[in-house]
Amino acid sequence: MMLADRRIERDKSNACGRRRSGRGESARRYHMRGASTAFAYCSCLVLLPFSLTAQELYISTEIGIGLGNALKVDASDTDFPTLCDNHLDPQNLFSPVGITEPDGCSSVASQWTNSFDGSNGLTPGVALGAITGVGARIEGEYSVFRANYDATSFIGGAGTDIQDKLNQEFVRADERIGAVGIDNLFANAYYDFPVAGRLRPYLGGGVGVGFARLDYNGAFARNLNPDAIRTADGATYNGDGDENQDRRALHERIAGTTSTASHTLRDTVLAFQAVGGVDYLLNDSTSIGIKGRWVKYGSFSGGSRWDQVRSHSPDNGPGTQTVTYSIATDDLSVTGVTLVLKYRF
Repeated sequence: MMLADRRIERDKSNACGRRRSGRGESARRYHMRGASTAFAYCSCLVLLPFSLTAQELYISTEIGIGLGNALKVDASDTDFPTLCDNHLDPQNLFSPVGITEPDGCSSVASQWTNSFDGSNGLTPGVALGAITGVGARIEGEYSVFRANYDATSFIGGAGTDIQDKLNQEFVRADERIGAVGIDNLFANAYYDFPVAGRLRPYLGGGVGVGFARLDYNGAFARNLNPDAIRTADGATYNGDGDENQDRRALHERIAGTTSTASHTLRDTVLAFQAVGGVDYLLNDSTSIGIKGRWVKYGSFSGGSRWDQVRSHSPDNGPGTQTVTYSIATDDLSVTGVTLVLKYRF
């Protein structure tokens, strides 16, 4: 078990090294430039009609804490049965019951579910807005949510094929959610309540999009002890030698192998938010305030190829399809409180 864990950690480290390549950094810089350009463009579209008749324009900046909700993750992949693995059984000595030819094996849509606790993180943001003459404000907003979930969870509900592997091979089957980040672009509308004094309470909301990314790791480790492997027990024997010896040899090749994935997944999700807060006027142009918000996002989905399957390349031999995985979360949400500084001009 300890050797398998070390092997998994080495595999994850190698995968993380690949993730930190120059191409990944370039993609992140491109993503941020695109978000900044989109924010400026959307702000102009939102504010231009109102700026012509607006009494004032304003710019605001804020920072605070947000709590991301607990996540339920549904996952699947295109793996094939272990007994169909041509890397481990190139002579096709064993096959699942009812399959006697190598080309009779095909990928199986394995499915499983998992859940992770929520996490908190920073929620900075900036906005450019216009104040109308009827107590309403319209603004374009760019905000960010950054949280490190850093949560590992053993795979719970699973399809028959995964359950079979849990019974026959696995000593470890878990997923990890690391950092979660969402860059938001919102078009917001607010109503400022007309009250006496320096306090300015308000309510509002907005719609927009979130550019989300999620660090995902999956690890499946098989028992190091060949005697504990049961994969070929009851399988169809296609050889003409000693069946017990061939079964033992296959189980020895299966023992201790791992399947791992470590990637940053990305998706664009729809979002809407409800906002309430109160500003305190420091002078005619500057205010500070507290804002509370609840942001609801659509489901995140993403996927990639496995880094390795049963300690070899993620395929079933030369010319075969690459084994990929995909995940989908339930709806994301963030509840947060921020300190806001606003300047009117």
